[in-house]
Amino acid sequence: MGRCAGSGCFALNHGMRPEEPMVPWGMHRGDALDAAVYPVDWIVASYNAILAIVWLGLVSRVAGAPWIALAHAAAAGIPWLLRRIPPVPPRARALRDSYPLIGLALFWAELGPLQALLGTKPHDLFVQRLDIAVFGVHWQEIWMNAMPDRWISEAMHFAYFLYYLLLVIPPLVIRYRRGPGVFQSVVLALTLTYLSCFLFYLAFPVYGPRSSSAVSLAMVPHGLFHTLVDRARAIGDSPGTAFPSSHVAGAFTIAWLGWRWLSKTWSVILTLAALAVALATVYTRNHYAIDALVGLLWIVPLQGLLAPTLERLGSGRRTTMRAPAP
Repeated sequence: MGRCAGSGCFALNHGMRPEEPMVPWGMHRGDALDAAVYPVDWIVASYNAILAIVWLGLVSRVAGAPWIALAHAAAAGIPWLLRRIPPVPPRARALRDSYPLIGLALFWAELGPLQALLGTKPHDLFVQRLDIAVFGVHWQEIWMNAMPDRWISEAMHFAYFLYYLLLVIPPLVIRYRRGPGVFQSVVLALTLTYLSCFLFYLAFPVYGPRSSSAVSLAMVPHGLFHTLVDRARAIGDSPGTAFPSSHVAGAFTIAWLGWRWLSKTWSVILTLAALAVALATVYTRNHYAIDALVGLLWIVPLQGLLAPTLERLGSGRRTTMRAPAP
């Protein structure tokens, strides 16, 4: 029997269908965790290094700033640590793969208090003018007033609440159906989207329409989803993070991943869900319409150019590491 070569032979030798695309990073289903460092690890480390510097600048004003800076500096050393850990069983791999997503939740919670401590001048006036220049009106001021019926309000608040489900369910489905290698693409995509937004917020804070007392609020009856959204905002909101909308950026990142890794049917569903989230951010007065538009445009270079480039770099590096000696 002749020797075969190429990705089809690779797939057959590793129990994969020939037509199934190779997973990123040169990884195979069922691999034990090795000591490799992925591009996403360096991205998270870089963010931690930047935040360590930011907190060091607050040492003279904030008592706990040195400890927070130290924690970020230690977290910036994760790639160094990963290079030195021994292989562990596959069941421990879920934590290794998903730690950047856990970090995103912590970074988000940090943004609000950090914005207050930094005291950076907000740029709401600029965004308000840009919103008028693009759309002619402030849609968040008139939409709910024009359509205050309870069933419309509940539908829009349900659409807004979909955001939280989109962040959890599709990534888990992709992890289950496509394996840990593909899940690395999900982690990279979400990390790029959110950490780029977070850095922009620190430099260019915008507090959004809810910070303005000039907004005329209609008396809309509170239903189940209206109440859930209000409670979620009260618990997890981070002021100064309105532009661009990370809700919209995150929802469309999930839709983008759906087109890459899920069926066409589910891709269409996720795209419609992301569009519903975008509209709901304006109806519920959490964002200007320009926040939503820029949130959508924000992910295009990240997911269309940067993420694939980083995946190729990571895959090429892993392939070189695994290449057998001649």
